[in-house]
Amino acid sequence: MKKRKNTMGMVTSCMLIGFYAIFTVGCTGLKSDNKNQMFEKWRIRAEESKGYSPSKRKRSVRADEVETTRAKPPADAQTLADQRLPKKRITLKMHQTDIAVLLRALARAVDQNVIISENVKGAISINIKQVPWDQTFLGILKTQGLSYDFDGEILRIITLDDRKNDLAKLEAESQIKAKKRELALVEPLIHQVVDIDYADAAELKTNLEKFLTEKTEGKPLGAIMVDEHTNSLIIQAMRDDFKIIISLIEDLDRPTSQIHIEAHIVEATSETARDLGIQWGGLHDGGNAWLFPGANSTGVLGETLSTGGINPTSNFAVNFPAALSDGFGLTLGAAVEDAGRSILAAQLSALQREGKLNILSSPSITTLDNQAAVIESGDEVPFQTVSDGEVQVEYKKAVLSLKVTPHVIQGDTLKLTIATSKDELDFTRTVGGNPTIITKKAETNVILFNGQTTVIGGLNKETDNKAEAGIPGLKDIPFFGYFFKGESLRNKMEEVLIFITPHILEEKEAM
Repeated sequence: MKKRKNTMGMVTSCMLIGFYAIFTVGCTGLKSDNKNQMFEKWRIRAEESKGYSPSKRKRSVRADEVETTRAKPPADAQTLADQRLPKKRITLKMHQTDIAVLLRALARAVDQNVIISENVKGAISINIKQVPWDQTFLGILKTQGLSYDFDGEILRIITLDDRKNDLAKLEAESQIKAKKRELALVEPLIHQVVDIDYADAAELKTNLEKFLTEKTEGKPLGAIMVDEHTNSLIIQAMRDDFKIIISLIEDLDRPTSQIHIEAHIVEATSETARDLGIQWGGLHDGGNAWLFPGANSTGVLGETLSTGGINPTSNFAVNFPAALSDGFGLTLGAAVEDAGRSILAAQLSALQREGKLNILSSPSITTLDNQAAVIESGDEVPFQTVSDGEVQVEYKKAVLSLKVTPHVIQGDTLKLTIATSKDELDFTRTVGGNPTIITKKAETNVILFNGQTTVIGGLNKETDNKAEAGIPGLKDIPFFGYFFKGESLRNKMEEVLIFITPHILEEKEAM
């Protein structure tokens, strides 16, 4: 009995332990699921923040279709009219029927609107089986010496005399138009001064002059002049030309986007340059240091996420994909709204305080769409030259320059044309006492999204430092001093990194 009680106790204990294990695993799984969901959210944000290449714009006109259309031989009006005739097969048998009655019957058979001239007269006999409607119709007209044309959706059936009358009317209308044109050429021209707000008035003038009516000798009737002081156009034109020109000005004289360009030009060792890979948004991956505003990430590596009491509900995370060393620590105590702007600047400043890099310049400039923005920082170095026995001093720039030309493609997509150069003075190689200028350049074209950062690297500089250490006094003894001192040659590779971030300025609503 006692043994049975012990057995029951063991069974009960095992069941309790099992339930506890299941409960613990379930809670752990729930926490793990919550954690995985959180990391999955940041992983998706990280993938989205990497950016994508812009999709191809769907244009309404395709080049291959245009070429195919041009390759077709031009069709005359009669051929186009024949193509509009119904193709339904019909069977018809009539004897000595009035032609007008027969034509109306044919029109009813295919629900075709028809107008028959009162001059269409005569009788006709017909006997056809399963013949296309258009062939039957054209055969009847040819037999009776008739003609037809389309007026919109209406089929007009006329005689040859009616056709001649139509041609006479067209000639009369053409003469009337020509007369009106002659009268318009002698009527007073409109004079108007039009202010140009955004476009270049001189360039606009060149394009608009092509829309002026030409005289018989080929010269334009009227003129367009530019007033550079007010950036205005003085327009002298016919009334119809003036309406067209004003419409074009409204379409062409429009504000262009302004782009604010932020740049960070830093000089870092090759090791720090490799470590300085930046991706916005957290990435759930091993070997990453997670950083949030208000959190201390010193020595934080692996998959540990330290939030410092801040709920990461916005794009505040920044990760360093290039496995940083354990001593690589950053502390940010301010919450930021724009991860692409504030965190990058804060990170670079922190690295500079730790002596890992040197911020040469952090310029920012605003420019118009398709207009170059140029930033230069440096000195003008004097050079002595001798000409005809006289010493002359000339100056040559030794600068760090950055030239960026932005272009808004569509929406939030920009194309940047970037050209950068860095000049250095090398006093170890002189010509006539003047130092050599070492120039390094980089040019590229890149497509970015609004607020996305691109990095230009490869502007390297190699320096050799020679140091000597030894026992004071003894190391200076001739010949024997060699045994009491040591020399070290240190090679250091530095790289200039340029971070460029364009921001499209929002359009201000009209007051």
